[in-house]
Amino acid sequence: MENKSISVIIPSFNEERRIRACIESAQRINPLEVIVVDGGSTDRACEIAQEAGAIVIRSSKGRGIQMNKGASFAKGKVLLFLHADTIMPETEISSLCHPELGSGSQGMLKQVQHDIMESVTDEYIGGFFRLKFDDNSLSTRLVEIFANLRARLFSLPYGDQAIFTKRDIFKKIGGFREYPFLEDIDFVMRARKFGRFKYIPLHVIASSRRLKKGYPLSPVFVSLRNAIIALLFVVGISPLRLERLYR
Repeated sequence: MENKSISVIIPSFNEERRIRACIESAQRINPLEVIVVDGGSTDRACEIAQEAGAIVIRSSKGRGIQMNKGASFAKGKVLLFLHADTIMPETEISSLCHPELGSGSQGMLKQVQHDIMESVTDEYIGGFFRLKFDDNSLSTRLVEIFANLRARLFSLPYGDQAIFTKRDIFKKIGGFREYPFLEDIDFVMRARKFGRFKYIPLHVIASSRRLKKGYPLSPVFVSLRNAIIALLFVVGISPLRLERLYR
């Protein structure tokens, strides 16, 4: 496993309420290391991350900037980028993909490890997980359905799907561009020139807070806005120009 060891990199900013759960979920896959890259938090996020057993480094704020810095410190051959408000698959999920690996916590651990390592073979350059939100409303579930459909059909996952890739591919494309946002889509589009990302049908659970705006069906409308922004980016409009639409 050592020559294919996993480094989990978590960009964080004022995430004291969520960072421990995120780190502990990452530790379930038995990575070589969990690196939290803090972008100048003013809460207890750094302290909590250290208590949870993560390596904590400081950085300028900006998800692309933070993930690049984390990657520069990482020792693993596989780099897994996990948002601080997202958790890796729960141990109680049954072993759907590979029943021969067993059931329960140990079976789940082996399954996730197996799926990640299988996704960085010669056939694939990395992978991503199925998205699930921490909210059961109908509108949020609709967003989940379309997000997973988009990711699978177009091999275009967003960052909250725990994207991972080989270190050499990361270096080859120069890491993330330090955009104000859309760094995840840009990264995937550039990386796909060197191979395919594998879809792993295990849920990562992401916070739905950015979808909730306090009006009916807000997750659907926010998701539609984000899809339009992503499409405009794909056709060549700069993230700097699109940022006003995102706020």
